[in-house]
Amino acid sequence: MKSWALISPRVPESAHPRLERVLRAYSGQVRLAPPRQSKWGDFRWQAGSLSRISINRDLNPEAFLITLLHELAHAQVHAWDSQYRLPHGLEWQRRYRDLVQPFLDDGVFSPAVHRALSLGLRQPKASCGADPRLLKALQGTQENGHPTVESLPEGSLFTVRSGRQFKKGPKRRSRYSCTELGTGRTFAVHPLMEVHPVQNA
Repeated sequence: MKSWALISPRVPESAHPRLERVLRAYSGQVRLAPPRQSKWGDFRWQAGSLSRISINRDLNPEAFLITLLHELAHAQVHAWDSQYRLPHGLEWQRRYRDLVQPFLDDGVFSPAVHRALSLGLRQPKASCGADPRLLKALQGTQENGHPTVESLPEGSLFTVRSGRQFKKGPKRRSRYSCTELGTGRTFAVHPLMEVHPVQNA
């Protein structure tokens, strides 16, 4: 299985036996993708060709595994639930829970991630970034992590991975209103987005 050689070094070793069995049931392709700020992974299909899962190559092992299971749940829904309508509807939530729970039972995840993931399974979110508790736990397992938007004082300047520079504004409900300095446009930025602070002019 070509995809296993690609994936096995990127997930916790304790997940290998079970994950390899899950992947053998997936007939599509798994590819590594360059880092993407908008998403950690995706599932794509086209009539007459193999489906494809892509996962960001910069994810830590636990985030990589969770994202892969998230996308495999989409693949299962596509293959087995022909009448589904919503991308993250009840069918996907059930498939995702069924995939994740055995890895929780096996003790694959660190305590903080295990706790956050278990709580989130009651009603799975459309992405890890949409579950602040899980995102914070996953960021805690990263080495050399950068500050997050919520850790900066209001008015601070920061850059994101693409090099774009922003000024942090007030919090609006669950996200911060931040202004891009180059264009003057305002964006709603997730509080746990990792950023690079810059010296205020």
